[in-house]
Amino acid sequence: MQLNPRILAFADWYLPGQNGGGAVTAIANVIELLGDEYGFYVYTRDRDSGEKRRYEGIRGERWKRVGKAEVFYASKPSLRSVRRRIREVEPDIIYLNSFFSRLTVETLLLRKLGVLPGAAIVVAPRGEFSPGALGLKGFRKWIYRKVAFAGGLYRDVTWQASSKLEEEQVRAMIAGGGAGNGGRVVLAPDVPSPGLWEVRAGATRPKKRRGAVRLVFLSRIARMKNLHFALEMAGLAEGEIELDIYGPVEDEGYWEECRERMRGLPSSVRVRYRGAVAQEEVAKVFGEYHFQLLPTLGENFGYVIVEALAAGCPVVMSDETPWRGLREKAAGWDLPLGEREKWREAIAECVRMNEEEYREISRGARRYFEEWMAEASYRSGTVELFEKAMGKEGMREEAVVAGKDATLKGGATKAAGAGS
Repeated sequence: MQLNPRILAFADWYLPGQNGGGAVTAIANVIELLGDEYGFYVYTRDRDSGEKRRYEGIRGERWKRVGKAEVFYASKPSLRSVRRRIREVEPDIIYLNSFFSRLTVETLLLRKLGVLPGAAIVVAPRGEFSPGALGLKGFRKWIYRKVAFAGGLYRDVTWQASSKLEEEQVRAMIAGGGAGNGGRVVLAPDVPSPGLWEVRAGATRPKKRRGAVRLVFLSRIARMKNLHFALEMAGLAEGEIELDIYGPVEDEGYWEECRERMRGLPSSVRVRYRGAVAQEEVAKVFGEYHFQLLPTLGENFGYVIVEALAAGCPVVMSDETPWRGLREKAAGWDLPLGEREKWREAIAECVRMNEEEYREISRGARRYFEEWMAEASYRSGTVELFEKAMGKEGMREEAVVAGKDATLKGGATKAAGAGS
């Protein structure tokens, strides 16, 4: 009997972590979806992002069964440790979940030195090529890109692009890296969280009265997520504004800048920080607010966006994500960050809405989610990604059709993380 292909994923953070953003959710959802067809292994750190203490129950460096994968929790990731784990697993695919991560760099260096067994390489940049992401610590990133592509680290890799927007960004990055050094790109949408179909949209929507609104910002507290912009826009609005902030503090310096901005807001705007939220509580949180406010500098997917839409919570967000056309579908707004007046007008409209008007846009948000779920090709796209990486495209077409994308509708283990 033929053994299932083995996939060894490298990720800075994984379950049970909650602070690592959407990458944790993305990897966990892929494993839950395809863990019966592929043998999954994950190499990661033994503690959550920003934490000094290791996960409870992790004793020593050894493989541990987590859901449908074997996970190795490393206390100090190193070239030697990475090489040893690859030799242990002998994977058909090495799945690298970052472009700039040290784990990615070390793995590709080992390949370049010729000390790894043969394996296909898949790289998922997870939104790192968006203009907003590249602008943060931009010079250092520019230097690494030039050196890495010139040195052939990314030759013959397969790139995962989770949206048309990210596909364009990856192709632009490859083109700038030099001919023959960039590999090929496969469009494979990120896998949504298993329980989204079970969310009872509208069941817990808060009552809406004209002149007041409850907003939520649910994301990591990092410059990339642009919380200070959300605070600025909330401060310009008239009426009673409640803005609650959920998410782990990733950047303490940036968080202090945001706190300083909070202190300058008018008395009509009440802001509270509510801390991190477990994945299983996200839908409940979105059920307590009228709108999600997310002026992110860029998302390759945006789990908190689809989770909000599933809960019937419309989104006021930037146009730097794949989720576009929200206004036309009465599901929210996707706005250019450079046009502050449009942001001011959108929030003002949120404040002015009465109960009947709000119910309509809430239904529109859920309808947008359902239409996307019906059209998305996340299962077939992910299978195609792995099969093309191994040079086997087309060989499992019947399996893809048989299990097409409805398989997440029930009975799955929930992924951790508060979204990207």
